Parts: sequence; C-alpha cells; structure tokens
Amino acid sequence: MNNNLAKLFLIISLFFGILLVFMVPSFNSPDEDSHFLYAYEISEGNLIPKVKKGVSGFYVPDEIFDYISKSKEINGDREKKYTYDEMYYDQLLPQNYEKKQFSNAVIQSSPKLAYLAPALGIITTKFISPFGGGDVSTSVMLQFARFFSLLIYSIIGYFAIKITPKFKKTFFVVLLMPLSLFLRSMVTYDGIILVVSALALANILKLINNEDAKFTKKDFILFALTGFIMLNVKGVYSIIFLGLFAIPSEVFRSKKDKIKTIFKIGILILLITFLKQIPYLFLKTTNNNPYPSKQIEFILSHPLGYIKILLANIIGQIKIQEYWMIGTYGYLDTYMPTLFVFIMNVYLFIVFIIDAFYEKIILPLWLKIGYILLIIFDICGMYTQMYVNWTPVVTGKVGGSEITGIQGRYFLPFLLLVPIILNNNLLDKIFKKGKVKNYIDKLKNMFDNNFHYITITSLIIVIFIIFIRYYC
Repeated sequence: MNNNLAKLFLIISLFFGILLVFMVPSFNSPDEDSHFLYAYEISEGNLIPKVKKGVSGFYVPDEIFDYISKSKEINGDREKKYTYDEMYYDQLLPQNYEKKQFSNAVIQSSPKLAYLAPALGIITTKFISPFGGGDVSTSVMLQFARFFSLLIYSIIGYFAIKITPKFKKTFFVVLLMPLSLFLRSMVTYDGIILVVSALALANILKLINNEDAKFTKKDFILFALTGFIMLNVKGVYSIIFLGLFAIPSEVFRSKKDKIKTIFKIGILILLITFLKQIPYLFLKTTNNNPYPSKQIEFILSHPLGYIKILLANIIGQIKIQEYWMIGTYGYLDTYMPTLFVFIMNVYLFIVFIIDAFYEKIILPLWLKIGYILLIIFDICGMYTQMYVNWTPVVTGKVGGSEITGIQGRYFLPFLLLVPIILNNNLLDKIFKKGKVKNYIDKLKNMFDNNFHYITITSLIIVIFIIFIRYYC
C-alpha cells in the first residue's frame, strides 16, 4: 500500500477537492477575499502596490468589491443559504470592470510565488468566457483560482509522499485531513505552506535515510525555494530545516562541505527575501495602529505577568484549538459533531504511533529534542504575535489577559513532525514482548491496507455537513 499512497493521495485530493471548490460559496473561507484580491492583481500584472494617503494597495473593480460584499453576507449566519439560482447568475452573467476603487493590500509583502497558482487560474478565465459583452464573473474567476490552487498544491503533496522514505501514512493522513484539503481547495496561502513544508521534510528524510544519497543541485534549488516560501509566508514553519543538520556529512562529501552548503542555502534565502522587499522600501506609508508599540511596552515592563497570560491562554485553548484544527470549516462557522472530532483524534494517534513504531529511521536525539523545543517556541511566538498585533485591535485595550486570533489550522504542519519525535527505541522496549505487541502488529496489518478508508469516510462526512450548512 505504501508504494501506491502518492497516487491514491492525488486521486482523493482532486476528487474531494473539486467538490469543495464547487460547494463552498464564494469567499466563505478565512480571509479568502484578501488573498483573492492579491492573486487578481498579480494576474493583472500589478506586482507593486500603489500608495494613497499613506496606505498601500491596489485599484480593484467595483464589481468585484460588490460581489465580495454580497457573498460575505452568509459568513457567520448559519440560517442563510446559497441557492442554485444565485449560483447560476453569479457564474454566467458577464461583468464590467471599468470602474475601480482603492483597496488596502494587507498581504502585499507575501511572496508572489504563494499566489502564482490562483493567479494562473484567474488568467485562464480570460480565455473561457462563454458570453460576450463583458468580463467573466468574479465567481468564475474565484472557482478557477481555487481549482488551480487545488491542482498545483495536490501535485506538490503527491511528490512529498512519493519522495519520503518513511512516515508515508502520516504524510498521507495529515495532507488529507479534511481541513488540510479544505485549505488546499480555497484561495489562501495556508494551502501552499502545508504541502511545501511536507515536500521539504520529505526531501530531508530521503537524504537522511538513503545511504547512497548525494546532495545535488536539485536538492539545493528545492531547499532554497521551499525555504524562501516558508520564511516569507509563515516563518514559524522554517523549523523543519533543522533536519538539514541531521543529514550525514557523507551526503555532502565532507562535514565542511555540509556546513558550507547549508550556509549558502540560508544566505540565498535571506538575499532573495531582502531583494523582494526593496520595492516596498520606497513606498511612503503611514501606520495608524498605535497598539503594537504599546503592547510590546507592556510585555517588556511586565515580563512575569505576560508569561502567566501566555501560559494561561495556551493551556486554556488546547481543546478548542484541537477542535478548530479538525472540526471547523467554512468561514469558521461550520462545525462538525464532537464525536467526529474525537474519532479523528484517535485515528491520528494510531497512525502516528504505527509510523513511529514500524517506520524506523536513524535520527539523532538532538534533532527530536530540537523539534520539540522549536515547536514550543513557535507556539509561544504565534501567541505573542497575536497578542501584540491583533488582540488589542479586537479588545480595544492594552495589557489584557486574553489572546485572540490563533486558529487551529496554524498547527497542521507541526503534525508532520510527530512520528519523527516519537521515533525511538523506547517504544520497542515497552512493547517488544507480550500481548500489547501482538495487538499493535494486528492493528498495523489492518491499517496497512484499510486506513485510507477512514480518511475517505471523514471527507465524505465533512462534505455532507458543508452541504447541509450552505444548501439545506
């Protein structure tokens, strides 16, 4: 089964992903309107934003703004439904994009690569408008943007599962978690960050596991490209590259060559990141948000108090974040039954344990400890960033005890590291003999040929719930 998982992943991802592309009404995923607008501007060739009254952004057609506003009326209101009649007119009526208004580009500094897939989808719509007399509708542009994102990101996920020599079940299950597929089927950079993280980690594991492996130019380009995307989209996931130091020196010819190569990759990523920012240095913008500096001042003047706030929020939100990671869809307003979330948690636990127990790979202890510490550091960093930049905007005060803005989807890439952290001989010592070992062997044999059915069933259930949410 392991040899066919990559192909099976691609088939399942495209089949259920296309259903999500069609079923989820326009702009009913987190921040999809902002991401779509940026992809649209890239498709129009507008790569550098303009500045108006100290605010950077782009001029966007009124028709697109009007459609976004209309579509978002469903957000958060589970009583409102999307009818077939609305779908018909949204897609087939041509629109006129001559009149434009200025829009703040809130994600302007993200790399263009993160929006290349949806931008290609939007460009494609310029050649397929079924009627004359105007431009293709915003709804059609969004559908094509979603489809191209799904297609390209699914192909990247396919290669990640194909390349990794170990933990294929974990890669398969994590990349096909309903929320992972949902994000891959929408216009958002969360879709690309997960598959890119998986691809980078898969290549690291390949170089560690294969005794005859040699570090090539392809590896250099892959790590430089994935590292650039990860650092500039969501830098916290760059911790995956700690694994580069665990690759045997023989793969690089010598220890000196290994350090030299890793250093070159890091320098190249930082150099491209700096060059990318140059056009934005000349934009004369103003910052009207007074909260970040005041919030930082509060943290520095109350370090122990903030540590208590941080720990209280992290610990207090564990259950809800876990629920959001598995059981929340749409515009964070479509909830799965609690039983479904429980079963999926058990399923993930079993997959992680089986991969950690049977997919042995020689990894240094420092790497596992390093990943644990970096994950903890990242989580604290995420909460701190939200406490500084987002929470005071929502609560309207500085130094509060609440941290808002963290969402379960932020933790998805970390799941790929779980079997690596658990992969050690301790499990063998505990379960080497006796009935427990026999039970695990039987469970493993059953899972080898059947575990993907659980993934498929979970996707069917989520599709069904989403259908009820928006159409019944």
